[in-house]
Amino acid sequence: MERFYWRNKVAVITGASVGIGASTALTLANAGMVVVGLARRVELIELTLQALNAQVTGEGKIFARQCDLSDDEQLISTFNWIRERFYCIHVLVCNAGILKANFLSESATKDIKELFDLNVVATASCLRETLKHMAATKVRCHIIVINSVLGHRIPEVPVPLFSVYPATKHAITALCQTVRQEIHFLKLNIKLTSICPGMVDTDFLNVYSQAVDELPKLQAVDVAKAILYALDTPDGVQVEDIIMQKMRKVE
Repeated sequence: MERFYWRNKVAVITGASVGIGASTALTLANAGMVVVGLARRVELIELTLQALNAQVTGEGKIFARQCDLSDDEQLISTFNWIRERFYCIHVLVCNAGILKANFLSESATKDIKELFDLNVVATASCLRETLKHMAATKVRCHIIVINSVLGHRIPEVPVPLFSVYPATKHAITALCQTVRQEIHFLKLNIKLTSICPGMVDTDFLNVYSQAVDELPKLQAVDVAKAILYALDTPDGVQVEDIIMQKMRKVE
């Protein structure tokens, strides 16, 4: 990592208090980046990021900021604060999302709206605010969107409690493709990578209770390392999609 381009540069991570977000915050900070971690629950993000900072080695640092991404005014004011405090957003990791396990026939409209509001609308709003800033600063930047294998294909499972979650991830796949086209059209020096993991062993899967206990799962650090790989590609090389699955152990 001696020649890591992003050393001392600023990364913003949404959903940074747990799981993939927390692991990515630590990984990027240990690579020498200044990380701004956003999360909805202020008490959780402060405690988590204090603990993560204790594990940071070298020049990196993690800062915590409370932000409810479903509140557009709060989202906009948070990104304005980041620009004022840190001057430049070099890397954005859109990680925040929710999962509600249910049949569509039993899903309340409130739950359906909540899934789309956070997984799609909030992600699009984060991209909007960051793109405006990155376009104005005119420096090399990188956007990472945490998608899902469900954004590409939907497996046959014994109990399909997916509801609209895969639909939100298919929307994210389309969003990444259209934003790449926008970046190309506007001639911006911004890469965009969609990271699409299968099941990851985090609290995110708690909604499925014991139904997935025996299935192979990635670790959050596996996803963080994939993010680091995409970031560390040479200038002019863009990894557009990374689809990841945990391999079954061979006896």
